[in-house]
Amino acid sequence: MMFKALAVDVDGTITDSSKRIEALGIDTLRQVEAAGLPVILATGNVLPIAHGLASFIGLSGPVVAETGGVVSYRRDIHVLEDGEESRRAFRHLQGRMSVQRLFTDNWRVSEVALMPDADAEVVAEELRDFDIRVEATGFAVHLLAPHHSKMKGVRKAAELLGIGTEEILAIGDSDNDISMLSGCGKGVALANASPGAKAAATLVTRGRHSQGVREALLQLGVIKE
Repeated sequence: MMFKALAVDVDGTITDSSKRIEALGIDTLRQVEAAGLPVILATGNVLPIAHGLASFIGLSGPVVAETGGVVSYRRDIHVLEDGEESRRAFRHLQGRMSVQRLFTDNWRVSEVALMPDADAEVVAEELRDFDIRVEATGFAVHLLAPHHSKMKGVRKAAELLGIGTEEILAIGDSDNDISMLSGCGKGVALANASPGAKAAATLVTRGRHSQGVREALLQLGVIKE
């Protein structure tokens, strides 16, 4: 299949398990761009971080931030979720347990992201009466509206590029990647991926993190050695 774009996660995918960006990941994504495919960063990070990363790498595709809640492309910003229920749920949590938002939530608009040491199961039980989905990625615990997903953001990115989601290759490693791994034309999960991400993918790599990204892209003929 000829893909027209690559949607790729950041944390745990082109970074190592400590969120340190890997040079191999940067070089590989630049090679994808050189092959003529726009790269869409699809991440739980806030837009300022995701936009900066995309700019410094040299990526041309839309940026899908906040787990699909915010999409930017060519100076236009599209906010797909208002985040009000997530903020209301967080205020409730504050009165019941010790929880802390990520520092980057100073710029987060469409959801709430808690520090990764928050117990996602306990949080979900406490929020059982809220219209909220709790999603743990290993890097944060996200409080999301029910239909808030990376795939929603990727769908918007596809619209902005004028292509179909079936023409997008998606690569990720976490539960918040499941929607785009199953919703795009082909989904690739890395060796370090969660069981849910692996189950949603059509290809699981032997390599971890950026090694797995490069392995998949070579195997699928997107790039060459």
